[in-house]
Order: sequence, then structure tokens, then C-alpha cells
Amino acid sequence: MSRSRHVGKIRKRLEEIKNQSVRPTKADFSHHESARLATDALLDGGTESYLRALNEEGEVDFLSSVEAQYIKKNAREPYYANESPTERESGPRQNDAGSLQSGTYFPISEGSEPALLHTWSTAEKPYLKEKSSATVYFQTEKNSNIRDIIRRCISKTSQVLAIMMDVFTDTEVFCDVLEAANKRGVFVYLLLDQSNINLFSEMCDKVQIAEDHFKNISVRSVTGEVYCAKSGRKFSGQIQEKFIISDWRYVLSGSYR
Repeated sequence: MSRSRHVGKIRKRLEEIKNQSVRPTKADFSHHESARLATDALLDGGTESYLRALNEEGEVDFLSSVEAQYIKKNAREPYYANESPTERESGPRQNDAGSLQSGTYFPISEGSEPALLHTWSTAEKPYLKEKSSATVYFQTEKNSNIRDIIRRCISKTSQVLAIMMDVFTDTEVFCDVLEAANKRGVFVYLLLDQSNINLFSEMCDKVQIAEDHFKNISVRSVTGEVYCAKSGRKFSGQIQEKFIISDWRYVLSGSYR
């Protein structure tokens, strides 16, 4: 007697959704082992291995073409891949990126909290007792251009400014940040996605902004969550959040084109 074919979690849910006679079931938030096996296969062996794993697990193709391409493009070998057996036996070593100190104005991502951020986090915050409100702006509103709203927010900042962006290439907004830091003494904390830090560096080079122009500005880069296969191959996700915190009182979150 042959074994029944394994059915993946997503495929099973889809079949139940299509079957009107099946009653709704409780949401399942447990670990998706089939997805892990397929993702490991994609990291280790490419598209063919990924599709083979899906077939064996009875699961649907759950990655978009963009996601699959990103994983393959950003896959990294384990740090010991090119080491000799002797070097491996010497024990684990620190990740090179985390152990280096950058002399540039956009330092390599670190695990420690920068002194500037520590100063902000320990500062007194009387505004937390104030009544909060929210305003929604849409890109189609001609009288409320989102880019101008962002620039006005930066220009009104008098003490501290925190900016989180995946891509920072807007030279006018960059000038607003530089003016706030250099002319008004605003402390600026800029956090960028590691995979796009080269675009920020490129902008700085084009407008001839060097390290000595970054007075009162702390620029750091971070990656998203790291996925690591059992083989040791891994890839990092992307930071795609976009928000600004001004003087610990005002928060802008969203995108504009």
C-alpha cells in the first residue's frame, strides 16, 4: 500500500478555501518546515533545487520571482568556506564586517549603541504627557506635497532629528539635513539600509560632501533579518521602513515619488 503524498501547509489551506464544504479552521502560526527546506534548497542549489524541494514537500511556489532573484543574488558563503582545516579548528571568529571600524562618514553596521542615540534616549521627555494626534496626507493632494512636508519638518527641527530610510538619494532633502546639523546645531541620526549605502555615498561624492561636513551627524547602516541555511549559506533582508522623528515630538512615516 503506497503512502499518501505529503501536502504543504499553504497548498492545504488553498485546497480547503476552494472546497466550500470544508469548515473554516483555526489559524495556524506554527513553523513552516516545508518553506524552510525549499528556501535552503534555493540558497544551496538554485532554482532547480528549489522547485524539486517544493515538489517533494507538496508545497506551492510561495516566493515571487523578485524574492527568489533577490535571495540568489544576495546569497553569501559561510565565512569558513575558504579556510583550510587548520583554520577551522582554531575556533569561530568574529564577522569581518562587525569587527572593522570604518573611517568614513557612513560607518559599517555595529551592534553597539552610538553615544548620540544614548544621549537622546536618556533625555527628559515631557511631551509624552501631551495629547497625540495624527494627520494623513495623500500623494494626490496638490496642496500637501509630501516631499515639501518632509522638508518643512526638517527645517523646523531645533534639537534632534532621527531619519530611517532604505534609499537616500534626494539632494535637496540632504541639503536640509546638512543645514540643520551645521547651521542650527541639530543632532542628526541617519540610519540607512546596508544594501543601498553605496547610493548615499555616490550622492555625497557627486555634490562633493566630505567627512568634515558631517558635523553633528551620525550615519549608520543596518541590514534586515539574516536567514541562514543549515549549510551555512545565508542572505540578509532589506530595511524598507521610512520615517522621521523630529525633536521627539513629531513623526512622519511613509513614501513619496
